[in-house]
This record gives sequence, structure tokens and C-alpha cells, in this order.
Amino acid sequence: MNILLNDLMSLQIFQGLENEEAGMICEALKTSHFNADQTILNEGECIQSLWIILRGECVVSRSCSSADPQILARLKAGDVFGEMSFVRTAPHSASIKSIGDVTACCYRREDFLELLKVRPEAAWRVTSNIAAVLAERLQRMDTWVCELVDRPNAVEHRDEWQNFRSAVYTNWAF
Repeated sequence: MNILLNDLMSLQIFQGLENEEAGMICEALKTSHFNADQTILNEGECIQSLWIILRGECVVSRSCSSADPQILARLKAGDVFGEMSFVRTAPHSASIKSIGDVTACCYRREDFLELLKVRPEAAWRVTSNIAAVLAERLQRMDTWVCELVDRPNAVEHRDEWQNFRSAVYTNWAF
């Protein structure tokens, strides 16, 4: 399955690209198929690729102190994952597993770095769009934390949640 230019350019992560730039990215995309309940990315590994779900759904889960991993999100067609490890060399903070059959494509960091050499403005757009996706997720997390803090029974956890929020914004000095 080849991803079409129009499909690619309709995704938030690739908005603002010129047709030629989107074509370069399309040529670099590798499509993969996953069966139901198949792990696509493992928490702790470091695979610097940006993944795009073309068909199907996935769950994002993370290991916690309890025995069972906690589900953080459900992803559907058009959603991306792997963006944090794509933009920095770091292990994946969560695992991604297919719910049913999934078709996804990945854009490897090596291909992105090649785009950066030949079309730096396109690489900047992709990076800027990734930052927007991460900012939206952070904003949703802020809203969620505020909702937790505002609950009537939240008094006993308020300091804990405020410390969490403070930790998220630590080390942002220029």
C-alpha cells in the first residue's frame, strides 16, 4: 500500500509541505502490516522513526509499578507515534500494540536527516508540526491535571499533582 501525496499532506505532521517535498517523504516511507495484538514498538527501545497509522487502531501503554502496563491512549488511522524518539535520541517512553490488523508506515530519522540536507525548509515544517502535536498533548495533560486537582477528594493529592506539573516544566531555561 503506497501512501498518496494527498493523504500525506492531509496529516497534521506534514501540513505546509510543497508537493515535491511531500513526494520526497512518500518515497522514503516504509509500509508495514501488523496482526492483531502485535507489538510495534517496545518501551525502552530506541528506534528513531516516525510512525503513521494508515489503517486500524493501536494502544499506547507504559509500564508502571503495578504488574500490568497502563493504557495511556488509543490511536487510529491518521495518528502518529514515535515522535519523541524521532526528534531526540532516547528510548521509547511507551509501547505501541495493534488492537486489530494495522497498516502503518514509518519515516526513518536517517531519511529525515537527508531531507534536512536538501530541503531544510521542509524539515523545519515537519519539526514544527511535530512540536505542535507534542504541545497539544501537553495541553491535554495540563487540562487533565487541573481536572484532577479540582475534584472534591483531590486535597490529599494536590501537592503530588502540583509537583508533577512543576517537574514537567523544569529545565526549560534558555
